[in-house]
Amino acid sequence: MPDRQIQLLTAAIIGLFLISGSATAAQRWYHVELMVFSNNNASTTEQWDATPPLAYPERFRFLLDSSQLNTAGTRPTPFVKLPRRGSAFYNKAAYMDRVGGYRILFHENWVQPVREEANALPLVLDRSGDTGKWPLLQGSVKLYLSRYLHLETNLWLNTRGDYLPGTWQMPAPPLGPASIVIEEPEPIGPQPQESMPQSGAAMDGTDPGSENLVAGFEQETAKPVYPYRHAILLKQHRRMRSKEVHYIDHPILGLVIKISPLTEEDLETMALQEKM
Repeated sequence: MPDRQIQLLTAAIIGLFLISGSATAAQRWYHVELMVFSNNNASTTEQWDATPPLAYPERFRFLLDSSQLNTAGTRPTPFVKLPRRGSAFYNKAAYMDRVGGYRILFHENWVQPVREEANALPLVLDRSGDTGKWPLLQGSVKLYLSRYLHLETNLWLNTRGDYLPGTWQMPAPPLGPASIVIEEPEPIGPQPQESMPQSGAAMDGTDPGSENLVAGFEQETAKPVYPYRHAILLKQHRRMRSKEVHYIDHPILGLVIKISPLTEEDLETMALQEKM
């Protein structure tokens, strides 16, 4: 074979290995356990931002329930909540509940591929977009892989604002995105025409019950009232090491996370367990 063809073939083989290696790196799977809690006994003189920049990402995802398993593949279903019992933080969370002073705001564990930053979607932790109510904890976290594992937090704690003077209240933070979007089907066929006024209607075109209808409409369309005075933001970026427990310290909020790599054997075993 001519030297030129050998060089081209060698370059092609090296290119395939590089592409394969990049794809493998982009598909590294991890088991993630995350716990977020508040310190109810914290006393701090720190000055919090009066109107912190609170926002949800434009692109995002949510954790799934076990009813949403996809048992057709050779990989476990990513982002499905796994049982807490037996997890690394299970006993710690139970202890914190017993001793008091702390409130567990979020505690879940799941498996997922961790991708490069450009393709990693933030995980929204609250369902306020479904309930229409502000929970204590709102926001999102983002895991991604470059040379190291990285965690970005965009979380905030809604508080009664006892540390604020007077009765000032910050503007309401945004509610989260909806986790389920329901689209109403388009009506098919002829629609019923508007009915004629009933005999009880007044001759000037008003209905004796119209005031009640208007009042009911205003009540239904009224915006929910923000039941808190202030929100404290936890926005940080940390480099992670796999298999280690990482703690993000904060005067009011605490975050503990452990990210453990999964082998091919681990993934195959978990996928088989989902099928059982």
